[in-house]
Parts: sequence; C-alpha cells; structure tokens
Amino acid sequence: MKYFICLILVAALIGCAKDKNTDQSISTNYKFEISDSIRVNHLEELTLIDMEDGMFLAKEEGNSSYIIFDKSGSITSPIELKTDGPNAINMVYSGGFFDGKFTIMDLHKGLIQFSNEGEIINEIPIPKDYLYMHPYNRPAFSLGNKIAYYRPERDLKDWEDQERFYRKYYNEPLLEVFDPITKEVALKMEIPETSIYKDGNFHFLFHPKIIKRGKLWYLFLMAEMKFHVYEEKDEDLIFKESISLNVKDQIPFPQANLQNTSELFSKLEMVVPSMIEQLYVIEDKIILIYKKGADENIVKNYDRENQAEWLDFLGSLPIYAAVFDSDYKLLQDDIELPSGTISTPIVNKEGQIFVQKNQRLLGEEDWNTYYLLKLNDGNQTN
Repeated sequence: MKYFICLILVAALIGCAKDKNTDQSISTNYKFEISDSIRVNHLEELTLIDMEDGMFLAKEEGNSSYIIFDKSGSITSPIELKTDGPNAINMVYSGGFFDGKFTIMDLHKGLIQFSNEGEIINEIPIPKDYLYMHPYNRPAFSLGNKIAYYRPERDLKDWEDQERFYRKYYNEPLLEVFDPITKEVALKMEIPETSIYKDGNFHFLFHPKIIKRGKLWYLFLMAEMKFHVYEEKDEDLIFKESISLNVKDQIPFPQANLQNTSELFSKLEMVVPSMIEQLYVIEDKIILIYKKGADENIVKNYDRENQAEWLDFLGSLPIYAAVFDSDYKLLQDDIELPSGTISTPIVNKEGQIFVQKNQRLLGEEDWNTYYLLKLNDGNQTN
C-alpha cells in the first residue's frame, strides 16, 4: 500500500540502441511570448488535458466532473460522470479524446466513450482483471486498425517481491494493443536499452507520456531527461533513437538497488528531481518543457507536511523549454516560460502552446485563464 501512496505523491510532482546526447545548444535566441489568452468562466479550478478539432477538454479535481469548451472559452458541454446506478463509473484512470469522442479508461470496464451530454455511447471492454498503474494519460491511440493503450498490470503475484516485480515490469513493452475484431491483445513499444530503466536499478514507475504525430511516436518517462522516438510500420512500433537533454543544474531523479526499493523514497524526500513535463511537435521542431528540480539545501527550507506551503513551493519552481530541430539537434535550452504558469499538454495548429495561470501563486479568481505562448526567434527579423 505504501508504494501506491508514493505513486500518487510522485505523480503530483505529479531497433538499435542509439542515444544522442545534447550537451550544448547552438547559438540561437528563442523566446516564448504571450500571443493570446482564453478565459473560461468556471468557478472550480480546471486541469486542461486534451484538445481536438478546436475543442478543449478539462477536468475538475476528482474523477467525475469534466467540461468541454471552445477556443473562445465558452463551455459547450459540462459532463458529470455517473457514480451510481447501472452506468456508474468506478474510477477514471485516464481521460481524453479518442476517435473524436470523450473517452476514459475505467477501473473495471475498459475504454468507455461518451456523448457531449455525458451519456455512454460506446464501450470497448479489454481483457479483465487488470490494474492500471499509469494514471492521467491519454486513454488510447490508433495503431492501424487496432487500439493501443498503456499496458495494464495483469499479474501481481510478485508484488510482495518488489525486486522480482520490477525486473519484469521494466522489461515488458509499454503498450497493450487490442484487436476489436478478434479481441486478442499483444504488447508493443519495447523500452529501449538506452533508457535508464534498463540499468538494473530501481527507478519506480515509468509514468509514461506518449505523443503521436503521423507515423512518429514520441515517448518520455518520469525518471530520465530524455525522449525516445519510434516509427509506426505495419501496426508495429520500431525504435529509432533516444535523445538526452543535459541541462545545467538539473537534479537527477534518485535511484536505488532493486534489493532495497524503499531507499529511493527516502531519497525523494530530500530533493525535487528534474523532470520533463511536456513534449510538443511544432512544424519542424520538437519542444520539451521541463523543470530542473531543487536540491537538498533548498528543499529543507519547506515543510512537506504543510500541503499549502509545499504546493506553493513546487509551483514556484521555474519552467523551462528546450528546442530541437527535425533531426533532434538541440537548438536552445533553458528558455524560461512566464512565471506563475502551469504547463499543459496542449498545442494548437498555429504552434501556440497553452499554459495555465497558477492561481495559487497569482491569486484566486472565479474563472480559469489559459495563455497561448508563441515561440519566436529573436535572430530573425521581419
């Protein structure tokens, strides 16, 4: 049980092996500028989680309340998932748009799709008796004519033997792929040997995030400052390369021996590790959003048991961006985003990324504000 508690705490923070290290950026002058904003008149604080065809999906704290709003900020669909009755939702592990519909991964029922009025319109049951260990991610992806989603755990007989469990966990592919016709499943997306999760030590869970753009799939994991690139071929995902981001003053994610997994959680109490928060594909560039973390000398000044103080501290840590070209060459890193903002996974067709105004730091309001940031190159003149 203590490991599931740690899972929640950390989440609140939170081919051939080829690893491209990016130690130094070339001379550029990129910066983000606020180009627009969206105000959503909704009293409760929202978390922006997905966008499709100009419609935005956000959720309130908890599992049952979602809203869909348009680019003007007008709420088009308030959605309240049922918590009792025959159509009750047990627990939402992840939510987002899939095939044009609001879709969730449920605790027991698999993938469920809803109308804009919150009524169930489609259910895609996956093989039962699973435990989902990667919450708050996109619920599903199309892989050819099949449906891919983050791999659920189906065999927990080794859970009490943490070393045995995690050795197996680190060595299985990341996605489960479901054939809606035959109802068969297969595992895809091998974790590459370039990943730190392959070094034989304990790094806790993957907490993966996947971004799919055409035939290219991008993956990044919680405990490493790198991303991995895969290419979709004939309903398979072929690993191409890994790209590391080596920025100054980052705080590495702690690790421990697999024989002593509790040591990692003790180390996590001393620091806030660096972490990639988002990855965007914008035209011919890749943009990573990350935090460098905080070392023990800084962390010791804040009380983790005081939730308000701790959350204010985490929210005050600077957010940075790194820009890569289409060949994954680093163009510039440590581009600071506006202070008092929270990153989101949303980028629109115009290449504007969405950040949320942090009301904890900048003052509470009776609405939610999202800023649209545009990447500009100061070396270019009009």
